Amino acid sequence: LFHYEDLVKFFQYEVRGISPRGLFNCGNSCYANAVLQCLMCTKPLMIHLLLRLHSKDCCSKNWCLMCELEQYASTLRESGGPVSPSRILSNLRNIGCRLGGGSQEDAHEFLRHLVMSMQAACLDGLGGEKQVEQSLQETTLIQQMFGGRLKSKVKCLRCHHESERYENIMDLTLEIHGWVESLQDALTQFTAPEDLDGDNMYKCGRCCAYVKARKQLSVHEVPNILTVVLKRFQESMARLTNVSLFLICWTWFLL
Repeated sequence: LFHYEDLVKFFQYEVRGISPRGLFNCGNSCYANAVLQCLMCTKPLMIHLLLRLHSKDCCSKNWCLMCELEQYASTLRESGGPVSPSRILSNLRNIGCRLGGGSQEDAHEFLRHLVMSMQAACLDGLGGEKQVEQSLQETTLIQQMFGGRLKSKVKCLRCHHESERYENIMDLTLEIHGWVESLQDALTQFTAPEDLDGDNMYKCGRCCAYVKARKQLSVHEVPNILTVVLKRFQESMARLTNVSLFLICWTWFLL
């Protein structure tokens, strides 16, 4: 659906005439502003939006997120003050998102809804997700930018049989606790072997019993643009508060 060679060209493009722009806070919309700022600094996506490649073929009769983002990207090129993301925020339900309403929300949840809605918009011209084969779904612009794959390997410590499972991802969630002080530390902790024992024993299909096992996660296919979500827990007033931070890293130059 989108040629990988074009994605490579987008990484090499020079974007001119765009300077950093602030975003108006439309009532506790910091979570959305943070996500939009990161996405608009994602070079291949910004190039695609500025060239209006989606709207040229878009046949949607209703509100379309990709078309809206194209208009939003064009607005960023205009000189002036801060930009309002109100048109996107007023259509949260159209991207399957129940956030908003003036309350503080989670940036990671908004990011996931936004990315999946962009993916759906790329498939709408072909009849929607249900009408497109999985292999073709993985060739959209969004999937080729953010899509990756995790591998989970579990080894039974009784019979030594190993099983592997794969999971498609659009972002990577890393927990920050204990000795973690950097992104590299968080990645090391994420991929460290984990012993499954006690109440968390593994049911081995070969042994037909719950046994001790060792599990390890790894990034099997690295996304061209890796979105890392950093999750940490803050203890305050005798309760735990989940705090999500995220960053977007270009990994194309590593491929």
